Amino acid sequence: MTLKHRIFPPEMSSANSGCCNRRQFIAAAAVVSGSAFLTASDSAPVHIPHAVIRMRSPNSALFGITSSEIIEITYAEVLKFHGYCGGGAAFAFRMAQEAFKVLYGDRLPVRQQIKVQTSHHCCQAAALAYITGARSNFGAFRSQGDLVLIPENEKKTVFTDKPSGRTVTLGMHFNPHHTFEPLFQQAMKSADFFPQVHKALNEKIDEYLTAPVEKLFTVTATG
Repeated sequence: MTLKHRIFPPEMSSANSGCCNRRQFIAAAAVVSGSAFLTASDSAPVHIPHAVIRMRSPNSALFGITSSEIIEITYAEVLKFHGYCGGGAAFAFRMAQEAFKVLYGDRLPVRQQIKVQTSHHCCQAAALAYITGARSNFGAFRSQGDLVLIPENEKKTVFTDKPSGRTVTLGMHFNPHHTFEPLFQQAMKSADFFPQVHKALNEKIDEYLTAPVEKLFTVTATG
């Protein structure tokens, strides 16, 4: 099954810090006319592939939320939680896929038994929180403190299987926001750039989900 979803510009980033700044985004969005957004909505929507991560969630089955402890988390779901940047969501989704291959092999990872430390402080961290169930100081008690923001200059994300202590570190070769932020900023100023944003998203979503892993990350396992 193929899902389609319309993509609009993400939270803008601070020119000084390079990280996302929600206030800047809201301020920029306020000055864009309704006709500009109408133009964007009339163009072809960004293609959202049907990518799936299968996990176990024993408590969901125990308490009757699901009929089986095996659940599926789709890229489309992650994108809704992540925000507007389909590229960042795809990058985070692929990051989790590769980490789970190393940590669990043929076994399914158990949601809320994974700790995540990431140098991506923007909505990619939120995407990883959605996938793994890890949270900072909110959420289920047993997963609080499992989402840790580490210095951005470390350019890595570390996944830890809490029961075994095994970890996998993904050294990230780039940050997708560096590609998309200039395009989003241009599109917020002029609807003429919406086609370029859509084209870039279509290309990069496919790349992040399907490119050879070594093009995206350096993967190191310990424990």
